[in-house]
Amino acid sequence: MIERAGMSPSATVVDVAELIDGQEIGRFQIRMLLLCAAAMFVDGFDTQAIGYVAPALSAALGLKPGALGLVFASGGLGAILGGLVLAPYADRVGRKPIIVGSLIFFALCTLLISLTNTVPQLMWMRFAIGLGLGGVVPNALALVAENMPRKFRVTLVLLTWLGFSFGSALAGPITAHILDAHSWRSVFVFGGVLPMVIAPLLVVSLPDSVPGLTQRGANGRRIADTLARINPKWTFRKPVQFINSEKKEKGFPVALLFREGRAPITLLLWVMFFMNLLALFFLNSWLPTVLHQTGLPQHAAIVIAGLLHFGGIAGGVAIAPLCDKLNPYLVLACAYICSGIFIVGIGLASNKAMLVMLATFCAGFFTFGAQNSANAIAATRYPTAMRSSGIGWALGIGRTGQIIGPLIGGLLLSLHWRTSGIFYFIALPSVVAATAAFFLSGAGRQIRFGMTSEVR
Repeated sequence: MIERAGMSPSATVVDVAELIDGQEIGRFQIRMLLLCAAAMFVDGFDTQAIGYVAPALSAALGLKPGALGLVFASGGLGAILGGLVLAPYADRVGRKPIIVGSLIFFALCTLLISLTNTVPQLMWMRFAIGLGLGGVVPNALALVAENMPRKFRVTLVLLTWLGFSFGSALAGPITAHILDAHSWRSVFVFGGVLPMVIAPLLVVSLPDSVPGLTQRGANGRRIADTLARINPKWTFRKPVQFINSEKKEKGFPVALLFREGRAPITLLLWVMFFMNLLALFFLNSWLPTVLHQTGLPQHAAIVIAGLLHFGGIAGGVAIAPLCDKLNPYLVLACAYICSGIFIVGIGLASNKAMLVMLATFCAGFFTFGAQNSANAIAATRYPTAMRSSGIGWALGIGRTGQIIGPLIGGLLLSLHWRTSGIFYFIALPSVVAATAAFFLSGAGRQIRFGMTSEVR
């Protein structure tokens, strides 16, 4: 607690950022992390399920190979627009209402997609689902980053993101199990019911961001009540003025990403995100189909594709500590190079199941693992006034790869490219991502001054 000039002498000034940074990890932080990770889980499941369902859906509706490319791409477009619009809005109104509203919206749309029968219907519903999905990820990551102690922040944001990875990974075996007994429609019924169960828990138990409440000038009693949930010993009986010691920046949150030396860093982050996510979403959307076409059974292709996400979980846990100890962008650059190598390895393994499994796990380790770490880094690099916008726009620009990757896959399949040739082509974005990360690694001092002075 500190005194500030210009304040009533009887009022105590409380710096909420200072309070939060001085805390250890307790029940409140763990509960918040699990709730946000649960929201991320259903996002990951829904994002990935369409790729696992694709072979069965195509067979049931009599679609040609590559016909679902536009369906995948429409979901990506919705997610981009949802993230770009909702992230800046959340910087102004709060993270929690956007997270809960987005969950309920895409739950309803996921239930409705189980009733569709044509490609245009699938496209429109996937677009609507994407709008909801785009509001969950950046705000869940930002909310965790803002309510956690500084010394644990990157690690805890990464653990939150692993909820998305687990959702994507478990989508494979869950989808395969459902398809063994039911139709593809049942997968989407499950995917719609899941967020409906989680949303009420978030309404009751998930707090909003304390720094965000302070920055927006929320009622002091509301801030005090939220702080008391973090630590019951924090009671404020005397008049209190809550402040946030982060540097205050005014203006449209997206515009702030380009001020005070942040412009080149922001643009390089966008290039890095776009290129890695292009490769990632190609693998998300088409790997089960491509593996099935090499001669692997449908069930095996789905389960093997799920190894991408288990590899990503392991990769995120392994790469994040290295990013804390070394230049994080140099670590990411090396990971992207390894990603390209193992993506090529999937194609060279052809239909040899054990080799495909090994190459797929390693491709996930570096492609998805590096993205997991990149998300955590980006979520901690911007101050409160633009945090959702920073991660939301990085993911939004990156998620244009969610459109282009599936479209490229559909085009290459329609042209009957050989499997090895497809994976050679998809390895190229990893090289560009590594190049962008190398440029970022050489700008360490500028990055610390331009982006992280608020959080270090």
